Formats: sequence, C-alpha cells, structure tokens
Amino acid sequence: MKITVLFVGKPKKKFFRDGILYYLEQVKRYVNVELIAVADSSQKRNPEKIRNIEGESILRVIRERDYVVLLDDKGCKRTSLEFAEWLEQRLEEARGRLVFVIGGPFGVSDHVKKRSNSILSLSRMTFPHELCLVFLSEQIYRACAIKAGTGYHH
Repeated sequence: MKITVLFVGKPKKKFFRDGILYYLEQVKRYVNVELIAVADSSQKRNPEKIRNIEGESILRVIRERDYVVLLDDKGCKRTSLEFAEWLEQRLEEARGRLVFVIGGPFGVSDHVKKRSNSILSLSRMTFPHELCLVFLSEQIYRACAIKAGTGYHH
C-alpha cells in the first residue's frame, strides 16, 4: 500500500518544505509515501473558477481504485490514537493508493468533494495549506510510530 499526499501549489517557504520532507522521510520507514503537487491556478479573482481549475488537476491524478481523503476543516476530527487506528484500517482495506488531498487557499471543487471517500479535519481552525502539509506529514508519521510501538508518541 502506498500513501500519496496530493496538494495544490508548492510550499514557498523553506521551513515548510524542510518540515514536510523531514516527517515524510520518517514515514518511509513504515510505508511507501509520495508527494504530488498540482499547479495552482493563475486565475486571481474568481474563487469558484480557481477551485474548478485546481479540482480538474487534482482529479487527473486520482485513480479509480484510490481511496481519497480530503482535508477540510468541516471533516471528521480524530485524536492521534484514533487516526493511527483509522490509518491502519485504511491501509489494510484500500485497493489502490490512500490519497490525502489538500486544496489551495480557496478549497476544492464540488467534484473533488464528491470523489472523496472520507473527509478529515486537522482542526476547526483554518491554516495555510503549506502548514496543513506539515501537520498531515507529522500525523502520518505519528500514526505509524504509534502502530510500531515506538516512543515517539509518548
């Protein structure tokens, strides 16, 4: 099983990139993981058009057999222990990749929402999507470490 983290735009700040790469390198001890960035829209003024353009790019990457998890502040909230259990179950059950999707600043299109199998919230607060990448990367690593019984979690 492979985990894919699919996101819009590339992290512009070095400290975001460093954090994401650090945690995903740790994850690779436990499971295959890949990062895929799709281009952010050059459209500047119409949020709906931006969501639709970026949504089309996201959907081109997703395969039929993938289990898609959309990150959204309105999604299901889990503790780290609950997320570890959930992640283990998804990895065992998924027929294709387990794909986490992080949209751009305006979110994702309705088409991406409809394609999602699950919606996950990292917090009820709104964060820059670059920071969500760091948080998600760390939580995936934490979940793997919990399941492996390492001392990382506590």
